[in-house]
Amino acid sequence: MRTFLEIVVRLLGNMPLAIARLVGWLLGLALTATPNKFRKISNLHLARCLPQTTPESRRKILRDSLFASAHAVTEAPAIWFGSLRRRKRWISTSPDQLAKIRQAHASGRGVILLTPHQGAWELASFFCAQVAALTVLYKPQKGNADALLRNGRARGAEITPVPTSGKGVKALLTALKAGEMVGILPDHDPPEASGTLFAPMFGIQTNTMDLVAKLAARTGAPVLYVVAERLPWTQGFRFHVLEASAEIADPLRGPAAMNAGIEQCIRMLPGQYWWSYRRFRRRPQGEPAFYD
Repeated sequence: MRTFLEIVVRLLGNMPLAIARLVGWLLGLALTATPNKFRKISNLHLARCLPQTTPESRRKILRDSLFASAHAVTEAPAIWFGSLRRRKRWISTSPDQLAKIRQAHASGRGVILLTPHQGAWELASFFCAQVAALTVLYKPQKGNADALLRNGRARGAEITPVPTSGKGVKALLTALKAGEMVGILPDHDPPEASGTLFAPMFGIQTNTMDLVAKLAARTGAPVLYVVAERLPWTQGFRFHVLEASAEIADPLRGPAAMNAGIEQCIRMLPGQYWWSYRRFRRRPQGEPAFYD
């Protein structure tokens, strides 16, 4: 039996993209026009991460980013529970980029796909799953939201969500050894117990997962970054696939190489990045708190 939350999200999923974008625009307008924590944190990040840009440029990135975050929320139901035919149309726009994933998958060693919180990141896994079976790591949610998220992220595609736990990591390794693909959101602030190193990101020492480096070193799987660019209004989406540095498979230098690749993605489309996420909460011993 469907829960009330699932019924609401499925109904929202049937909204036309134009309506979802309009609702997102109104939410973004509220975020840009009123004092709030998302705006405050984004301002701090832009000042510290992009100090070389002009104040005018940072204001534009801030505005664009808040609108992009709002659109990510209002588009998610459509991506998860909307028309499969419509979603197929959305992910059929960048055959040249999909060919890069096919080429990497042809190695037979599996593929590690890294999707930063940028653009329409919820759509990126469906784009990638056109090539082969995909196992994606996700953070379990409380209550009914967990099943809703898992069902939405797997609906209509050969995608298997697994939790951020030892069991989930084992599932990723098993998938890679079978020549399949795995997907990871690489720009979280992970708990130290999960395996982390401090590595630079925008010149700031950043608590960074070492999972990608370990998986790449153990399996020899190629690593790619995937960004789903959101195009204006009803124009849909465009995908970008970037090859990671070979250093990403180094147990010690891998986290820094991964962060450098994330930076490259962000600089490509800075206005579509999730600047409001508290990425620098954990600090090296002896450093002052990053946030108030």
